[in-house]
Parts: sequence; C-alpha cells; structure tokens
Amino acid sequence: MLLFIAIFLILLGAIFIIAGETLNLVTGAVFVIIAMVLLVVYYRMEKVAASKPTVVNQTFNVKMEGSGQLTQKQLVCKSCGAPLTDKDLKVVSGGVVVHCPYCGTTYALEEAPKW
Repeated sequence: MLLFIAIFLILLGAIFIIAGETLNLVTGAVFVIIAMVLLVVYYRMEKVAASKPTVVNQTFNVKMEGSGQLTQKQLVCKSCGAPLTDKDLKVVSGGVVVHCPYCGTTYALEEAPKW
C-alpha cells in the first residue's frame, strides 16, 4: 500500500510540475519529495524484513533397530584363513595393510560395504 501511495504522489507531483506555475512547481516538488521519503521507508521496511531469520521446524521419525551391542569380529587372512592380530596390521599412506605371519601374504584391508 505504501508503494502504491508513493507512485501516486510521484505521478501527481509530475502533473503539478508540468503545469508550470510557481505555486504548482512548489506543490509538485513537495509531492515528489514526500514520495521519495515513502519509497525510502518502504525500502528500509523490506530490507529489515528480509534480514530476519526464518525458523524452519522439521520432525524426523527414525526407526532404530538392533541391540546397540558391539561385537568384535575375528580378523582372518583372506588367503589361508588363519587368525590375524593387531600386530599383523600396518597403516601405510592412509590405508591398512595386512601381512599374514602364516602364509606370508600381504594385501590391503578393505572394509565391506554396510548396505
């Protein structure tokens, strides 16, 4: 509504300015100045409204399955099936390398996908 009034005052001021007499020029200038003030107020109101954060509420329904208990699995050599210990593992360049003390096989340990 404020924007509509400002545009109306600009048009009305232009009509008075076009009329050309001294009183009309002053009246037209006053209308244009009032319209400019209204446009500045409108701009500031929009800027303040845009800077306020919008609160978004979301709810999630997550179904958790399982007991929550962790079990340790025995690590075995993929070549001979012999049990491996922590001493047989080495971290090299960010990857885990396994060296089997029974058969001498060396390979990179790969984690099975969880899906």
